[in-house]
Amino acid sequence: VVEEAGRVGARVLLDCCQSVPHMPVDVRALGADWIVGSSHKMCGPTGMGFLWGKAEVLEGMPPWMGGGEMIQDVYLDHSTYAPPPARFEAGTPAIGEAIGLGAACDYLSGLGMDRVHAYEHDIGTYLYDRLAAVPKVTIYGPSPKQAGGG
Repeated sequence: VVEEAGRVGARVLLDCCQSVPHMPVDVRALGADWIVGSSHKMCGPTGMGFLWGKAEVLEGMPPWMGGGEMIQDVYLDHSTYAPPPARFEAGTPAIGEAIGLGAACDYLSGLGMDRVHAYEHDIGTYLYDRLAAVPKVTIYGPSPKQAGGG
C-alpha cells in the first residue's frame, strides 16, 4: 500500500494502535508518512497517544492550532513557527500523561517486544487448543499456528 501510494503522490498514515503494544514495530521499515499509537493500549494513561512522522513531511505541514511554544518568532506583521515537533504542540501539554506514556514504553521495552509477542502467541495457542477440545464449540478462523503468529 505504501509503495502504491508513493507512485501516485499520496501520503499514508498507519493506525498502529493494535500492533505497537503487541509486537516489535520498525516505523522506518514500514515506510509510512505518519504512524499513530494509543497510550492506554500500551499500559499507559488514557487521553494520550503519539504521532510519529517523517521529518520532511512534518516540516512541510502547517500547525493546526496556535499558542504556547509553537511560535518561534513574532513580528508586527507575522509570526514564524517552531520546527517540528514543537510546531504541533500548542498550549499546555498533558505532562502527567506524557510521563506515563514514557514509563509504559520503558516497561514494554524492558520486557522485550519479541518476548511480548511470543507470549501472546503462546497464550493464544493455549486458548485455541483448549476451546477446540470443548464439545459443540466451533471456532471460526485459523489457529494461531496456521495464522503464523509466532
